[in-house]
Formats: sequence, C-alpha cells, structure tokens
Amino acid sequence: MFQPQAPPPEPPAKVGILVLNYHHPKETLACVQSLLAREPETTRVLWIENDADATWEAGRALLDASGQPYALLDAQHPALPPAGVLGVLLCPENLGFAGGNNAGFRFLHQLSVPFTWVLNNDTLLLHGSSDILVEAALARPEVGAWGTPILTDHAPCYFGGIVSRKNYSICYAQNPATLESDPLSFVSGCSLFVRTAVAAQLGFLPEHYFLYYEDPAFGMELRRAGYILSGVWGVLIYHLESLSTGHRSNLMEFYSRRNRWHFIQTYFPEDLDRQRRGLWHPIQKYLFRGRPGRALLEWKAYQHFQAGRTGRVSGSTYT
Repeated sequence: MFQPQAPPPEPPAKVGILVLNYHHPKETLACVQSLLAREPETTRVLWIENDADATWEAGRALLDASGQPYALLDAQHPALPPAGVLGVLLCPENLGFAGGNNAGFRFLHQLSVPFTWVLNNDTLLLHGSSDILVEAALARPEVGAWGTPILTDHAPCYFGGIVSRKNYSICYAQNPATLESDPLSFVSGCSLFVRTAVAAQLGFLPEHYFLYYEDPAFGMELRRAGYILSGVWGVLIYHLESLSTGHRSNLMEFYSRRNRWHFIQTYFPEDLDRQRRGLWHPIQKYLFRGRPGRALLEWKAYQHFQAGRTGRVSGSTYT
C-alpha cells in the first residue's frame, strides 16, 4: 500500500539578510524582491520596519498588494520564515541605522544563523548571491567583515571607505586589497557581510552614532579584535544613495559632522586639539560663500559633541 511521504525538511538557514526600511517601502520592496530572486533556499531575507508605529500601515498595504509572501516576526519568540517567504520585523520607533539593523542582528543571533548580510534598502542585487560571500568567509576566518562592489550613478564603484587623518573626511575604498592593507579603511554599511557571532562579540553596530560613522567605527572595532577586512568581486550591488536622508541634506551633514567628532575622540584622541583648531576653516568657508545656515550647522554639531550628546536629535537641531 502506498504511503505518502512528508516533504524533506528545509536545509538550515546559513545567511540572514537585513534590509532596513524607513519611509520608503517601494524601494525596499524592490530590494527584497531582487534578493529573493537570486538567493538560495538557505537564505532568509528580513524586512526591518523602522518607525513602524508611523509607517507599517503603508508598508503592509504595499506588501499585500504586491503578492509577495511575508510573515511577521516576533522578537520575543524568534522563528525564521520558510524559504522564499519574506520575514518582517517591526521596530515601533526610529532606532537609526545601527539600532534598526541591530534588532535584526539580535534576532538572527538568537536563532544561531551563522552569517548576516546588511544591505541598504535602496540597493538592488545585480549579480551573484550570498553563497559567494559564505564561501569566501569559510575559506578565510581571519576576515571579520566582507564588502562587495557597489555601483552608483554618482561615484566610482567602491567597497567601503578610507578615513583621512588630515580632517577625518572619507574617500572611497575601491578594491579588496585596500580594505586588507589600509588600517583606516572600512567596509560600507551599504553592503556589509559578517559572521553573526563576530558581530555579537563586538556588541553589534555602535548605536550611539544613530546615523553615519557607525561603519568606520565598526571597522575599527573589528581590527581591535584582531580581524582584517576584505571583499569579493563576484557579488554586485547597485545603490541609489542617501534615499532616507537626502544627498547632502542638513540631516546628513549634521550627523556626519557630530559623529566625526565622536569618532576622533574614541579612536584618535591625540588629534582632537588639532581638529578643534581647524574648526573655524569650514565655518568661515560657508560664511564667505553666503551659506550661514551650513556654518551654523557645523557649529551646532560641534556643540553637541562637546556636550557629550549622541543618538537621535530633534529635527529642529539641523533645520
């Protein structure tokens, strides 16, 4: 007599991909669909809804209309969705880039998912998959974080950045060799692949920055812990850039400038006095160019640093 057999169990998840949405559900949906189209069944894609109390109604309506299968996740009782089903993790408040992604990191860590891939929500996976990153990570356990080539319409292809000791601005790191050799380089948070346990060892991404400079800080912490950084060419990401914050917006400029001071204080305190002496140069430059608002923003960012303020600030601070 024929006995129907149960389907074979799904292979365990190897990779969790974190995609943080903040008020841009259409772009986030395009991102996760590009991932689900290319990723193997050992990958789980998580849509993290930042500021969900204000935004999830629109996000849910879009997902329902798209026909994309999804499952709401419970951080108190963590369980992964089936292969091919999008997991949605709700963060009621806006936790910033690091805080929102860390909610996903902690979720995956509780479930012992070996690898985590952080991707900006305004990206598309054009080529390759996380299988290539897993293979590279297994072959070289001394590498703490991996980057991928990131394409944009406004900049050269890059893997991350390099912090300048001259003024702590950032330029592009355009290949894996730079990531491995330059101690001031870092993997971009736009496409950051790590062992979940390594991220947990470091306390995940540094949340006190809220926005900007958390990826250089994470790179510094990885090196302090004895790891190196690298990248793979076989995975290609397209990035729209600064979708949530606006390119060179006051919000972006304020957090970048304030957090730059905190970064210097944490990792290069011997440079603080020199950087303070140079503060008047950008302020005078903006005033000379008829941009008093930007000069004031530069000064406010420094004042916030001086007061020891971190994390999120009200919009009136930088408008």
